[in-house]
Amino acid sequence: MALDDFWSSTVLEFLHFMNVRLSLFRPPQEFRELNLLQELENNPVCSQRELSNRFGFALGVTNACLKKMIQRGWIRVKDIDHRRIGYYLTPKGVAEKAKLNHHLISWSLQHYSILRDIIRLRLQEMSAQGVKRVAFYGVSQEMELAYLLIQGAAMTLAGIVEDAERMNSTRLFGLELKDVNQISTLEPDAVFITSLAEQEERIEKVTRLVDPQRVRIWSLSQS
Repeated sequence: MALDDFWSSTVLEFLHFMNVRLSLFRPPQEFRELNLLQELENNPVCSQRELSNRFGFALGVTNACLKKMIQRGWIRVKDIDHRRIGYYLTPKGVAEKAKLNHHLISWSLQHYSILRDIIRLRLQEMSAQGVKRVAFYGVSQEMELAYLLIQGAAMTLAGIVEDAERMNSTRLFGLELKDVNQISTLEPDAVFITSLAEQEERIEKVTRLVDPQRVRIWSLSQS
């Protein structure tokens, strides 16, 4: 068996065993605590509503997290005045923040490694099925990794598209960033959904914009 075939087979078996889904790439819930600890270390006099808005948490979730961290002895509460409360990290909280930060680095490296393998496998599958021109749909860190990996593949990147409301720039990697509604002008053989965010919605949208009989759609989470 050729090395590339063995690698593809091994990764496929691994993904099947792990039953990879989008949840694999969501940071563990404990990183919510890390975000709060880091913010409180820099800005201890901060309301729960401000914290909720800062990280997109529900107010009740923020309240529950703070109560839990107080019970664990990670933070102490101090009244600043009749309207403001300060949340200050204790030595135990500082130590826990360091531990959580180390865990985040480990998780990020594992995430990167698995994601790299999935993207490489998808590109190998496309090439094996005769794809010559592929368009990326979705501007993200996943897309940046896919851009690096396609450099070594026997395919051409036809272009990059994104939803108009998500476009913050007009060019990426020397290419013009196009509205997804213009994807047919790139004449791709395949579309690769290069964002873990809202994959199902993206697949549904691009299916309406290309001829599915001629252009195959690939995603990071497909089986």
